[in-house]
Amino acid sequence: MHRFKISLVLGLLALVGCRSVLVPQYIPSDSSLRFSKVRVFLSEAKEEEIFKSESTLEVYDANDLLIKKAFGFVSINPLSLKAPVRLISGDGIIEYNGTRYRGEIQLKPENGKVLVLNLVELEAYLASVVPSEMPASWPAEALKAQAICARTYVLREMIGKKNKAWDVDTTTNSQVYKGVAKENPKSTAAVEETAGLILVHNGIPIQSFFHSNSGGITEDPKNVWGNSVDYLTSIRSDYDKVGDNYAWEEKIKSSQMDSALASLGIGQIQDIVVVNRFPSARVEALEIQGSNGTKQIKGVEFRKLLGQTKLKSTRFGIRKEDETTFYIKGLGSGHGVGLSQWGSFAMAKENKNFSEILSYYYKGVDFARIQTN
Repeated sequence: MHRFKISLVLGLLALVGCRSVLVPQYIPSDSSLRFSKVRVFLSEAKEEEIFKSESTLEVYDANDLLIKKAFGFVSINPLSLKAPVRLISGDGIIEYNGTRYRGEIQLKPENGKVLVLNLVELEAYLASVVPSEMPASWPAEALKAQAICARTYVLREMIGKKNKAWDVDTTTNSQVYKGVAKENPKSTAAVEETAGLILVHNGIPIQSFFHSNSGGITEDPKNVWGNSVDYLTSIRSDYDKVGDNYAWEEKIKSSQMDSALASLGIGQIQDIVVVNRFPSARVEALEIQGSNGTKQIKGVEFRKLLGQTKLKSTRFGIRKEDETTFYIKGLGSGHGVGLSQWGSFAMAKENKNFSEILSYYYKGVDFARIQTN
């Protein structure tokens, strides 16, 4: 059971037009949880790692004892470490592998490896994530919706992985995070203007999935990952038509298809036939006909094998044009679950606010506010 207390949130008039609103503060039942810093996995350490700064760099051991101090850069052999160390920069920014990160860097021995982690304030993390996931040039209300989705997503990860070594990584496996260089005043303003806001359902942070373009209709997560979620029902999203990835086509050489589907063990691919679709028109199953046999696979598995850049979504049709080429025509980009980013773009262009955008894609959810200090 999660506890709430009510706090007046100022500056959120857009939630209900011109009126101030009361937003419940989310407090997890586990009082040991703190949401001030996100643990971002950057990489596994090599024998020598170099960290740079335009200021001083200080290295502290597990007992918070200063063990090294330098100006400009520090070279460390992480593989010699027996306990975690952390690096702090005088200006709050550390460069690692060509990317500059806010916060501190931690080198953490774990199961015979050494992890390179970025420990960064939650809102500073979001200032990089939002423009990494959505163009900062987009309308402010779309950016605010993205900020709330991203904050909710990472919060849920922090709760679920409290006993793990890290919360998120820097890729689409979690959320794209490209450090200081990606920050932009417009997206940072969206983060600041929604500071602390998350989405909850029955008092629990939601699974705030999002994708680029639904192709006109979002998907039930059961058809992607096997589990239905009350607030993630499939809905029409005609707003997506403005997106440049709404409709697409791809031609794939037979040799490339053979290589992509080699793990099926049915030889050279002779033909591919859609045998079933979900109500959203996304492909549920295909029959793959090969020189050594036939096999049925799920649409999501086919997309994984072919690659997400080639098969932008599972809402597609496919035919063999000739002996050398397969032709694919599709709609949308991404898994299709939750918020459509291009849909939010079009809604914001029609003067919808972030509350209207989010309530359109996540049904029956509420706002809550987290305390990060």
